[in-house]
This record gives sequence, structure tokens and C-alpha cells, in this order.
Amino acid sequence: MNKLLFALGVSALSPLALAKPVIVTSIKPVSMIVAAIAGDKAEIQQIVSSTASPHDFAMRPSDLKKIINADTVVWVGESLERFLEKPLENAGKEESSIEWLALDGMALHNFAKEHHHDEDEAEEDHDHDHEAHGDHEEHGDHDEHEGHEGHHHDGVDPHVWLSPDNARVLAKAVTARLVSLDSANAEYYKDNLASFENGLSAKDAEIRNALNKVNKVPYIVFHDGYSYFEQHYGLSHAGEITVSPERKPGAKKVAEIRHEIQENKVQCVFSEPQFSPAIVKTLLEGSDVKTAPLDPLGSKVKMGTNAYFSFLDSLSGQFLSCLG
Repeated sequence: MNKLLFALGVSALSPLALAKPVIVTSIKPVSMIVAAIAGDKAEIQQIVSSTASPHDFAMRPSDLKKIINADTVVWVGESLERFLEKPLENAGKEESSIEWLALDGMALHNFAKEHHHDEDEAEEDHDHDHEAHGDHEEHGDHDEHEGHEGHHHDGVDPHVWLSPDNARVLAKAVTARLVSLDSANAEYYKDNLASFENGLSAKDAEIRNALNKVNKVPYIVFHDGYSYFEQHYGLSHAGEITVSPERKPGAKKVAEIRHEIQENKVQCVFSEPQFSPAIVKTLLEGSDVKTAPLDPLGSKVKMGTNAYFSFLDSLSGQFLSCLG
């Protein structure tokens, strides 16, 4: 009887012993970097779909289950994905999670203090715009988190995936975690990190060379969320249009933006998929200013070990198409 139980116990446990590490990620750009290291030796489960906003995302029971069963959760941080903080805490996964914003070696930017507007209406529109995108500074509810070091990132721009240097920091942290979770494949993960770092250096140099040809061309964005990419490649961001994606700007706002475009000799206005084409048309009607969409989450990039490189290619291509 004991031998039978023992045999059953071994057979029941053996599949678990061979199971791949399960890495739960918050958003697609995080998944891209995890995928570069994990390859086919670990399973990636992403919580926020590639087309959803991380700010107004509502957790489902299936998402909570993913967190509970995860070997590690990799997320950007509370200022972008506030919806994750309590579930991580409740599941006892907060300490073991990898919070990108809190990693050593990160170069973090603060949101710009000035946003080229002084009207109350514009101020409201700006706040609404950031909320709609899920990328605004978080201002309240921090007293309750006194015990959680690493979560205090008020005013920090959380779009850290737009910096190749910050991508390298996360790749190293993910490698170290996978090596500790799955030591049998340690060399595989380390080799993947080396390939990622070499590939990133080459891609970075290639993009810098291409963007150097247009880095003096002034442009405006709809959403102040590209500082990591812009500063890394020395682009000439002349300002941002602070209007909400859902609401057409009033006549006064349109006049103000058109004046800003003329004053800065702006040659391109970048929109995002969330903005109605009608809003862009209203702002640029009668002018010869070009426009093109930017996709900061890489929603159309195919997942795989080279996804992050494809994402950088895609974003730089979007800048070049309008600035060139």
C-alpha cells in the first residue's frame, strides 16, 4: 500500500518538476523584454491586453488566478499599473515581483512641469488626456503605502520601455530571476541576455544613425509620454497638445495650438490611435503640417524573442515617416 501511494505520489509530482517557470507580465512592452530572455523555456502570461489602457484596466478573476500561480510577476510599477498593487500584496507576490521602476540602474524622468497652456479648460483637458491614456502622474492615496519602499514614483514618467538603456536593466533582472527559478537552463537564459544586449546595441546604433538626420525637425505630440525615446535620440520635441481624446477642442484652444505650431515652425503633429481623426483634422485644417500616429505600446508588434527590436524599429519608423 505504501509503495503504491509512493508510486502515485511520484507520478503525480513528476509533471510539476518539469513545468516551465510562469512569468506573469503587466503590459506588452514588458512581455517583449521577458520574451527575449525566456525564449521557449518559460511561459509568459500577460494581464493587460495589447490594445487596452493600463490605467482603467479592471482585474478579472482569471487575472487574479494568474498572479496567484505566477512564479514571478513583472510590472512597470504602481504609477502606471495601480490596479496591480493590492492583488500582488494580497497574493503575497509583492516582494518577489520585479517592479521595473524600482530596479537599480534605472534612469527615470519626471513629467514636464510646464505644458504650454494656462487656461483652466486646457488644464482639465490635460488631466483627462493623461487619465485616458493611463500614463499620468498619480497624486493621491500614497499615505497607506508607507511600508512599501519602491512604490513612491509620484511625478515620474512611467514610459520606461521607450529607453533602450532601461530595457537593458530589466533584461538583466529577468535573467537573474529565471536563472534562480530554473537553474537547469541557466546558460540558456544567460546566452539569451548576451544576444539581447548585442542585438540592442546594434539596433540602437542603427536607429540613432537614422534619427540623427531629422533630430532638428520640430514636432508636437498629443500626449507627453515619449521623453525617454526623445532624450535618448536627441529629438526636437516642441510641445504637446493637451486635449482629450474624446472631446473636440474649442475655438480658443484650436487658435492657441495653431499659434504654437506657427511660432515653433512645427513640421509634424503626432497623434495616437486613441485620438479621433476628426480632432487632428480640426487642428491642422488649412495648414501644410504633416501628421502621423505614434503607438507607444507596440500594439501591432508580433511577439517573439525579437519583439522589442521590432518595437523600436516601428516607433522610429513612425517618427521618420513624419519628420523626414
